[in-house]
Amino acid sequence: MGAGSLLIFLFLGLAGSAAPAHFGFRVLAFRHQLDRKIPFAPGTEDGGWGYSWWLMRWRHRAAHDSNLNFFAGITAGSGWLALIGAVGLVIQIAMQ
Repeated sequence: MGAGSLLIFLFLGLAGSAAPAHFGFRVLAFRHQLDRKIPFAPGTEDGGWGYSWWLMRWRHRAAHDSNLNFFAGITAGSGWLALIGAVGLVIQIAMQ
């Protein structure tokens, strides 16, 4: 087992733990936004990929809602970690 295999294992762990957190907290943020009637940005009303991108760019802060900031902040951080892990995994596999 070389260093490349260890990195693949680490990237899998990073993406594998951050992705479920991202999707779970995205649901919580979306539900909270619906319940509090906080307006959605155009194209994010369905809670899909556009909503994830909106959260990952920290656009939720404009609503000034501390609970939404909590859910969306964890969503954004987890989303970026999952993206880094997935990209690192693809690069590492391509290099082997």
